[in-house]
Amino acid sequence: MAKTDWKATWQAITNLSTDHFPLILPDVHKVAAFFILRRLKRLGYSNCRVDSTPKGLVVYAQR
Repeated sequence: MAKTDWKATWQAITNLSTDHFPLILPDVHKVAAFFILRRLKRLGYSNCRVDSTPKGLVVYAQR
């Protein structure tokens, strides 16, 4: 199991950069995916998806 960085997880939930996708979030816990998807939908993004990899999360979205 990959090492989870709780600081990186918190930053992904609260201060996600939406400049470009796919967005790679290393060491971010899987539980953050729910909050990331919710935030992206609220910002008007569609086709949102978060994949969990052994090294962290990969976020996909389209505007």
